[in-house]
Amino acid sequence: MAEFIKLGDKIISKPKGLDYELEHGKVYNLKYNRYEGMSYFEEDGSLNLPSKVYSTDEDKVFIKRVNTYFEKTDKLSTGVMLSGVKGTGKTVMAKVIAQNSNLPVIVVDEDFPTGRINDFFRKFSTPVAVIFDEVDKHWDTEELLGWLDGVQTNAKKLVLFTCNNENNISEFLQNRCSRIRYKRHFEANDNARFLKEILKDKGIALNEIENTYNFIVNNFRLLSIDNILSFIDEKLMFPELSNAVIAQDMNIELKNSKPIESTEEEEIHNCEDTSYEEDDDCEDSFDDYVDDDDDAEDIPVINFEEFLQNIRMN
Repeated sequence: MAEFIKLGDKIISKPKGLDYELEHGKVYNLKYNRYEGMSYFEEDGSLNLPSKVYSTDEDKVFIKRVNTYFEKTDKLSTGVMLSGVKGTGKTVMAKVIAQNSNLPVIVVDEDFPTGRINDFFRKFSTPVAVIFDEVDKHWDTEELLGWLDGVQTNAKKLVLFTCNNENNISEFLQNRCSRIRYKRHFEANDNARFLKEILKDKGIALNEIENTYNFIVNNFRLLSIDNILSFIDEKLMFPELSNAVIAQDMNIELKNSKPIESTEEEEIHNCEDTSYEEDDDCEDSFDDYVDDDDDAEDIPVINFEEFLQNIRMN
């Protein structure tokens, strides 16, 4: 067996090791050793998805559409950009798309040099799904243009980008389906679609779900899964505390400095108010304190002038 291999004009010693094929559905972290100048895969156990992934019918259609196109197209690169506020589910969707593709999944390490991407992927032809999480933060997207265009690339790849700020993405990726074919933007309150289901699954009492839902939606500036689950944990742990008290002491940015209670709780407080404003929703309304004419006792009417005259005469 030969002990050397030839790479172009260079002859080097053959690396020792076993032959290895990337496995479908398995996760690999793409890393770079700066001391040795070597790119390599590191096996990972899973994509660390939550036990239950919340999605709408629209999400399911989008995920299926992306994977169906990738299976049928002859293009070497299919790009997907998932953008929006951090914590709104972009990374989870990227992972679900990758998982459903049944391809070997490559998660690019944030320290992997952008300039090494194209060189690494031209060395093999196995179709893969590739995830760049927060691409606007860790990589120069302009350096990725040639790679997305298929220059010197042999592997067919489904490339999944997530980003928080699209202004930091190369303009040459915008409005270019040949590079980024699919695009989905996530808003700060998108998770409100799943909030009632999350509250139910986490064990919030059925008669408290509506109030808790209204409080979170009306007060949280960002409905991230992290903030929602943390608040629910506190609510279950300290049931004696009101929603407002729980939220005020947590590291959650609120729309107002003083949280606003939900509508139903406000109605209860209004009924306890000492003002005389009539409220049809209160059990003890003003009308309850006015007796009917039939039940009223006859109260004598006193003439004040006659009363004073009688005092003088006496």
